[in-house]
Amino acid sequence: MELIKRKILLESCTDRNYNSPTYGTVTATSFYVNVMIVQDIDDMGMFTDTEFIPNDNPSTQIGSDMTIRVTGASVSDYYDYGNNVITAQTESRVEDVRSYSSLQPYGLNFDVNTETYIDFSGGSVNGVDRVTSLGNPLTYVFGADINDANIGTVAQKNGLLYQDNSGKTSGTIISYIGEGWNETNTSLSAITKEEYLFGVISKPEVKSDVFIDRGITTIFEKHLKMSEISNLDELTRYGRGFYNIIKQ
Repeated sequence: MELIKRKILLESCTDRNYNSPTYGTVTATSFYVNVMIVQDIDDMGMFTDTEFIPNDNPSTQIGSDMTIRVTGASVSDYYDYGNNVITAQTESRVEDVRSYSSLQPYGLNFDVNTETYIDFSGGSVNGVDRVTSLGNPLTYVFGADINDANIGTVAQKNGLLYQDNSGKTSGTIISYIGEGWNETNTSLSAITKEEYLFGVISKPEVKSDVFIDRGITTIFEKHLKMSEISNLDELTRYGRGFYNIIKQ
């Protein structure tokens, strides 16, 4: 077992109130010490992308062509962009659309932030963050297309839509239109594990947090030692000539 020594400065934990009956005593009931914890885990090894081999046995093809591997199919045959609205309950982000105005902190259709980004299909989107409705729910968007006529509704094409139901059990609802199956998330390559690579792992990567507590008076240590010097002769000999004294 490794023994790690730590030095704790007690001055900050000592009562220095002159009118206190516990003056000069340590009043802290507990101390917090940062301990570095390092964990090594076994890597699953190396995977290999294997070329897709379509199923050419008609008797085993069940379902539509969009959900099975068929002879002659390319990856684009499995694309299904769709317009499915995805919703979920989440934490409020209303503070991210608050303005500096004390009278009207949430300005309707005021662009708190603007940015231009590229969507999954390569198209350019002039995204904005703004409040689109001051009712209850308070509605605001992030990264929505400024030119979208449906901005602030579940039909907006880009960005995230928040419906903040203040004081209601439903909380905050986030929604967006999913990308569906496209070139960014669809592949016909099978991921396999080859037997000769079982147990082969990468070089361990160790990440440790190092906590250094210098204390209150550490940086003044050398100067505090001068309190032990009583005359000029001792100052001259201090630290084997640590101070360069020039006689005039």
